[in-house]
Amino acid sequence: MNTIKFTPIDEIRKETSNVEVYEIKDIEINNKKYKYFSDAQVSLYITKKCNANCYFCMNKYEKRCIKAKEVDDKKYYEALDKYLDFFKEIKPWITITGGEPTISKKLIPTLEKIKEKGYKIRTFSTNASGLLDKYKDKNIIQYMLENNVLNNVNISRMVIDDEINSKIMGLDKKINNNEILKEIAMFANTNDIEIRLSCNLLKDGVKNLNDILKYKEFYNNLGIKTVMFRELIPLNYKDNYIKIDKVFKEIDESKEFKLLDTIEGLYYIVKIYQYKDYIVKCYQEKGNVDKRIIREFVIYPDGKLDNGYDNETLMEV
Repeated sequence: MNTIKFTPIDEIRKETSNVEVYEIKDIEINNKKYKYFSDAQVSLYITKKCNANCYFCMNKYEKRCIKAKEVDDKKYYEALDKYLDFFKEIKPWITITGGEPTISKKLIPTLEKIKEKGYKIRTFSTNASGLLDKYKDKNIIQYMLENNVLNNVNISRMVIDDEINSKIMGLDKKINNNEILKEIAMFANTNDIEIRLSCNLLKDGVKNLNDILKYKEFYNNLGIKTVMFRELIPLNYKDNYIKIDKVFKEIDESKEFKLLDTIEGLYYIVKIYQYKDYIVKCYQEKGNVDKRIIREFVIYPDGKLDNGYDNETLMEV
């Protein structure tokens, strides 16, 4: 996905991926051979259920996700156990997603299982509404800390204004607002958990470089240092779609951004800039990538493993 990411210079050490060092490797699943990128992740759907109603949510348009029915907890844990054992030789990073993971009772047992199997979670994707909820007398984010499997928590937030954000995301501002984000940031900074904000470029939200910089400064002051801005795939919401190329051009032409390097990876071209005391990475997908090479293994709520591209089921319990 085409992305712009702002990271403080002194936080670059926490980066978990380097696009220039990926390799293409082979894997055999159910007696069939596949190729995958060495940085391929396992996207783990905890649940399809969500307390938001974002009009741009990919799950509303992705047929495989639409038809996936959640299995009972026992079968889900059996599937998870099987897949984590299967991937133990390549030990991919795991991304936890949904739906909204924090509203699922399967979340904490899943975190414990991931820790037990020796995996790390690259990203935990959430709208932040449930991070401060209680589970056995502790906040969920406290359990995430104690299980020591997280690299970062990726929070969706579309605009600064609580009212407008609530409208865009279809999410009650009582459970997702700037005061809650500030409290989460204080906890995360105290306990060395990296919080990232993820914002989609939209005509009714953040739409240009000026908006991006205002957003960045506001949330930096709130205690959240890393922010990302993504270009969506234009689907039924194309009237609100913003091409990220326009912002790339604004950055390239701005005297405030100093180009440091250009890296060509296997499926991204990355331009790296310095903006004040931040490193800014502009990721642009290459158009000639062989899409048969797996970049993502997806475990859906129905306990089936897919290849993340053409929805071929690779394995099921």
